[in-house]
Amino acid sequence: GTGLGPAAGAGLAALLRSSRSLEVLHLAHNPQLGDTAGAALAEALQANGETRLRQLSLYRTGLGPAAGACLAALLRTNRSLEVLNPSENPQLGDAAGAALAEALRANAETKLRALLLDTTGLGPVAGASFAALLRTNRSLEGLELCANSALGDAAGVALAGALRENTETKL
Repeated sequence: GTGLGPAAGAGLAALLRSSRSLEVLHLAHNPQLGDTAGAALAEALQANGETRLRQLSLYRTGLGPAAGACLAALLRTNRSLEVLNPSENPQLGDAAGAALAEALRANAETKLRALLLDTTGLGPVAGASFAALLRTNRSLEGLELCANSALGDAAGVALAGALRENTETKL
């Protein structure tokens, strides 16, 4: 990490509101960044209709439900992001995971190829939402759900069934 905290997150969010050239932003291993800054970053990207950001790594940055809701809002309309990694943020939670899946399902123009959600506090609600997404999604090539023990057997069965149904999946 680089010791980035909430003030740095606010500064980066201001940059992301207008950046048309930044394509990769890795903020991993900055747990002090926090939920509020994570939400501000996602909101800034959503406000920037001309963003070219393809990769966003928020691995172990202290994200919680607020950032999760804002990331979902971003995914609902974003057409540039190809890789999103909010892994190792256990406070993100089940509702945020479900919202991410539902947002991707609603965005027919998404280019997201990889969504990394290891150790993000996902549970059965997110599991069901991801199963619904995987029945029709054609853009995802990688979906990591490791170390989310609350997902449970029912989610595993639903995910496997969805992948069997979707003959055009890249997973």
